[in-house]
Amino acid sequence: MRLAISPRSAIAVAGLLAWAAIGLELWSGPLIATALGAAFPVHGLAKSLHLVFLLVFMVSVAVRGHDAAQFALAIVLSVITLVLVALYRYNSAAALLIVPMLTFARLSSIRMLAIIMVLLNALLLSIVLMFRQMDAPLTYVSLHASLQLFAVMVSRFAQKTEQARDMLASAHAELLTTRGMLAESARHQERLRLSRELHDVAGHKLTALQLNLAAMTHNRRLDQAAMVALCSRLTEELLSDLRGMVHQLRLHDGLDLGATMHRLAAPFPRPLVVLEIADDARVATLDQAEALLRTFQEGLTNAARHSDADHVWAILSRDGEGVSLVIRDDGRGHGHVRAGHGLTGMREQLQAMGGDLQFGRSGDTGFHLHAWLPVAWS
Repeated sequence: MRLAISPRSAIAVAGLLAWAAIGLELWSGPLIATALGAAFPVHGLAKSLHLVFLLVFMVSVAVRGHDAAQFALAIVLSVITLVLVALYRYNSAAALLIVPMLTFARLSSIRMLAIIMVLLNALLLSIVLMFRQMDAPLTYVSLHASLQLFAVMVSRFAQKTEQARDMLASAHAELLTTRGMLAESARHQERLRLSRELHDVAGHKLTALQLNLAAMTHNRRLDQAAMVALCSRLTEELLSDLRGMVHQLRLHDGLDLGATMHRLAAPFPRPLVVLEIADDARVATLDQAEALLRTFQEGLTNAARHSDADHVWAILSRDGEGVSLVIRDDGRGHGHVRAGHGLTGMREQLQAMGGDLQFGRSGDTGFHLHAWLPVAWS
């Protein structure tokens, strides 16, 4: 069993560990207050700020999908950390700046991130110079700045890796779809071959039967018993051939999308994809199969990249004179859903075939997608 953990989950775990490590010092170690800290009940205030830091951090983790809110909460975490640094002459609270820096690294451009990092460490240096009596304040700030830089580089690398993984998964899905389409194309060609063979075999033996019956009618001198036996044998052979053809044609009664959909869903460790595919949910042409498979692929990709969903449910079923594909997830998105290039392209492709695509929020936060295509058998 493979354990899948997202970079955001890893950052949450790292933040909790850093908070707990600083808490050991604040709650148990004998600390000396600065001149600023001495003006307050410093130990109670520091412990309260430490708990508030945890509360704000947990809220930041919970509001995934709201970048502006997370950015603002990261600023609050930075302020709390700088206040904790200012309360004691010697403590390791400055290490907590790594936590908001990870959020800044995920939400900011390189230029903005550099500005934030310089500003935070300039404030840290100012606080150290004003309230702490340290022999090497620059060394102290440089040490923490290097730790922040290391954390930021790891975060950016993880973000790039996640993007590369998504691109690889998308390319893999494209390959699976193409392979499925090639397989369906081969089955479609086999169906055409069987129909031609049915025409040739049935036509040949029906013609032979017709000629023999005509000969018996017009030529009474023929051996009637032998001719009847011949006609009976032709009839039995024709019936056997027809049964074989019908059996083969039933195996190719439309293009089955189930196998390809299962292959497309297999590479996703998260979200968990739950498929429900009806036996009669088949389409008539390769273009219809491609449209539904691309829509299914787009739904999975959106759930993995944007919705931060834990589960995706996909239902492929027969709907009147058409085939219906319903995809929904339990993601954490909010607000009105705007169609990007992927969804717009899917809708245009389905509408060109007489179908349609509808999407929006399901319930409070989840995403819901409904594609429909008429099945026009040729």
